[in-house]
Amino acid sequence: MYNISLTKADKRLCRELIHVGSERECKHYVEQMKRLTEKPMPLSELNAPYREENGWSVEGPWHKRYIQLFKATEKFDKHIARRYDGISGGSYINCVIDLYCDHWLGDEDISRFSEDVRQKILFIANREVL
Repeated sequence: MYNISLTKADKRLCRELIHVGSERECKHYVEQMKRLTEKPMPLSELNAPYREENGWSVEGPWHKRYIQLFKATEKFDKHIARRYDGISGGSYINCVIDLYCDHWLGDEDISRFSEDVRQKILFIANREVL
């Protein structure tokens, strides 16, 4: 991806920010799941009798909710694996740039990088320095 030379201090900061970004993403995901699980179930759905269409049973409301949770979890798991699995020193900065571009890290987070690295992150993210 991007070939940016990092000092030991910048690599250490990358590891810290990757942790921060991961925590923010996971918190957001858990909050989404909480909202989904706490969403009220309409009584009309809860009291609906068993029925079939074309010889197949129609999913009940709790099974539908389970499917929503399962699909959201599977999607998030794939995203997390793509973003964080196999990160090594050479790919730290790529992960940080992705987290910055996806707004999991902000300007304040990246302000601690050396000036050269910060400018490259901003350039890649296509943002102007304030």
